[in-house]
Amino acid sequence: MTNKASATYFRKYREIIVAVALFLAFDISILILNFYTSFQIDQDAVSINLSGRQRYVSQRVARTLLEIDAALVAGKPVQRATLDELRNGATIFQASMVAFRHGGVVPGGDGKPVRLEAVDSARGRELQAKAEALWNPYYALLQPILESDNFTPAQLSAALAYSQANNLALLNVANDFVTEAQALGASRASRLRTIQTVGIALSLLNFAYTVFASLRHLFANDRKIEMAQKETAEILDTVKEGLFLLDPAFRIGSQFSTSLGAMLGRPVQAGANFRDMLASMVPADVLALAVDYIDLLFGDHVKEALVGDLNPLTSIEVMVSDGNGATARRFLTLQFNRVRDEGKITHLLVTVLDVTTQMVLERALVEAKGKAKAEMEVMLDLLKINPGTLNMFLKSAERTLLEINELLGTAGGTLDYRRTVNTVFRKIHTLKGEAATLGIDMFESLAQQFETLLARLREKGDVSGDDLLALPFPLEEFLQRITMVRSLTARLAAYHDAFAPASDSDAFADNLASLAQRVASDHGKQVNLVAELDLMHALPPKMRAELKDITIQLLRNAVAHGIEPAPDREAQSKPAAGRIHVTLKPSEAGEYELTMRDDGRGLSPQVIREALLRSGRYSEEQLAELDDRQVVMRIFEPGFSTAKEVSRDAGHGVGMDVVKHRIEQLGARLRISSRAREYTQFSIQFAI
Repeated sequence: MTNKASATYFRKYREIIVAVALFLAFDISILILNFYTSFQIDQDAVSINLSGRQRYVSQRVARTLLEIDAALVAGKPVQRATLDELRNGATIFQASMVAFRHGGVVPGGDGKPVRLEAVDSARGRELQAKAEALWNPYYALLQPILESDNFTPAQLSAALAYSQANNLALLNVANDFVTEAQALGASRASRLRTIQTVGIALSLLNFAYTVFASLRHLFANDRKIEMAQKETAEILDTVKEGLFLLDPAFRIGSQFSTSLGAMLGRPVQAGANFRDMLASMVPADVLALAVDYIDLLFGDHVKEALVGDLNPLTSIEVMVSDGNGATARRFLTLQFNRVRDEGKITHLLVTVLDVTTQMVLERALVEAKGKAKAEMEVMLDLLKINPGTLNMFLKSAERTLLEINELLGTAGGTLDYRRTVNTVFRKIHTLKGEAATLGIDMFESLAQQFETLLARLREKGDVSGDDLLALPFPLEEFLQRITMVRSLTARLAAYHDAFAPASDSDAFADNLASLAQRVASDHGKQVNLVAELDLMHALPPKMRAELKDITIQLLRNAVAHGIEPAPDREAQSKPAAGRIHVTLKPSEAGEYELTMRDDGRGLSPQVIREALLRSGRYSEEQLAELDDRQVVMRIFEPGFSTAKEVSRDAGHGVGMDVVKHRIEQLGARLRISSRAREYTQFSIQFAI
């Protein structure tokens, strides 16, 4: 502010400035007087306390002399505590007497040192002189007893005789001293009240004058402000954009456009914190960038034109209420321009623009491009799959999803709801395994998302019909993706002509090898798969489908749980890559046997026990009643898994549940053999 501007302001508000200066002078003077008087009152309180203590100490000294004399008369030794009490009392009384005369530091009532000012009243000095006249001879007679334990009876008798002759007089002087200290404190308290009363009266008079002078100026300024506000309101009511001023403390100015609240979808108040408003509109990371950007604009060392491209509040998405309870999505852009006063940045002018139409068009274009790209990626994946195998997968997946939809429509009752969730879980997990085997990431990802939703339902204590209402939505998305894949394959004429089953066993073995490599890569492992499944094509279609599901789940389980990471295997003198061998061969009595064997860590009953206990399914007492074989068979329970983290291949506890369910449908027999750190083998025997 220039000297000229300062002089102008002083002339304009001279009366108010003078009144405020007088008010401050009154207040400061009263505060100083209050502080000084309060300090004196505090000192008076110390004097009252210590003078009262003198009464008690004088009596304690007299009583202790009597106790010492009584002990000597009785022929008993004088106790050390009695002598210490006498010496402490005499020392404190003497120190206080000196402090009352000259001022000084003495022990307080709590033993801590306190400052005692010298007595300054005439009556106090008179009483101090009387007390010294009585005490000094007394203290001299006490010296032989205070300085040594070897005092004579004559020395004790002299001190005791003086005490008995003058104790009452000393007590009376001490009482008078207390009364004088109390009277002095009361006088100073009265003086403090008088000072405060006068000060308050003067302050009130000055305040009344200040109010009168201020109101006179305010009335004159109000008339000018009303005219300016009327013109500003007409402008702000007319503009379509959202306009407001923002100060360095992130406060919204008192004037803003009428359209601002409707554009932001929330009420706007003058003085509201813009940072808090932004926090409810944008994510935390965008908020942090916006705050830094606004702080940068308030700094004067960066040119405004150079930081425009850094604005993070362009095309932000907000939900806006239409006033009837419905909400609509809008895209807003906030522009900032500096406002200067005499060259200094005081505010930012914020302009809010609705760019919804532009953003909708841009997003529609991006979505169309993304859809085309996704369809192309899916199409490229489909070209890698045997046409007959893909056709069978699509039919099987559609049939499974329709079965799930029918299950959801007929479920009823809490137990039935939970049973339905477990059944749906098995079907979706099977579908995920088939998609993973074929390498169709889109369907595997959808199944993984579906499993996550089912896992949350299964973890609930009670499952209700309302909980199942969320399941049809992922089902519908699954079916739409199947329709999309069929549409894509239909457009590939050459590919469509080749849609016929061919080499199903070889294709399945290749798919298993791809699945094993993918699961191993996800878990940071190496694996080699040997598959001998030539007899698969000789089985009936339904039985073949059941065996494929079992093989897929056992393979995922072997790679995710059985095979160790390469460093662990090398530490056990094993090859870095684990070996998995799956075979389908005839067995005795015209039956078949599917065998899955890995050379991994083996099944550990102890690890399974710990996982069962950790899951809360069994108590320690219940587990103690189970032998190792019974514990191992618990891996087939729905929802149980030894995995510590959930992934798309392990953790939901549904894979072995699927195996058990498929074995039951086949009417097959399961045999498990395992040896720690050597192998695990699942053998399934069945008849056609």
